[in-house]
Amino acid sequence: MSQLFSPAQIQLFPEFVQARVDETIAPNQPGRVYCQGSYWPAKLYRPECQVILQPSQAVFAVGLEGITLLIVPQ
Repeated sequence: MSQLFSPAQIQLFPEFVQARVDETIAPNQPGRVYCQGSYWPAKLYRPECQVILQPSQAVFAVGLEGITLLIVPQ
């Protein structure tokens, strides 16, 4: 199978990175965050976490899945 169609691997960061929600993020509903000078697609790291993250809310990025940041509430 081609590398192009392989599922994205999760890469966790050695330290949490501060970010700010730009588009609402909820369980099974990705959104967008502003992190380190750029906007990134983002989703909850633990989708079973029953939180809704609203725009302007401070969060932590804990890793990447493909180009999507994995987010936890602060």
